[in-house]
Amino acid sequence: MIIIKELKVAIELLSKNEFVQAHDVFEDLWRAYKDSKNTREESFILKAFTNASISIELHKMNRSEHSTNVWNTFKKYENLIETIITPNRDKYKEIKTLIYTKRDEFIK
Repeated sequence: MIIIKELKVAIELLSKNEFVQAHDVFEDLWRAYKDSKNTREESFILKAFTNASISIELHKMNRSEHSTNVWNTFKKYENLIETIITPNRDKYKEIKTLIYTKRDEFIK
């Protein structure tokens, strides 16, 4: 499945520091992908983005321990971005870079 349009929405939300809304976009995509054999592996990337975006928001709310826990879920799956074969891969790489940029901005 090609989800470039939805990923562009998520990128825009992350760019505007709207981490909860980005989380919701990623979570909706993850739910659509997780139960199909054809998209199951890719669903883990979407799950990673779901967790990474909310991790930043949790840190902003001074919930550092919980932020770290969900960040670790992102770290668990982020390596799939480099190996998965999907037409969404370039957007995934862009999102990963943006997530690290935003994390550095908010979590010093």
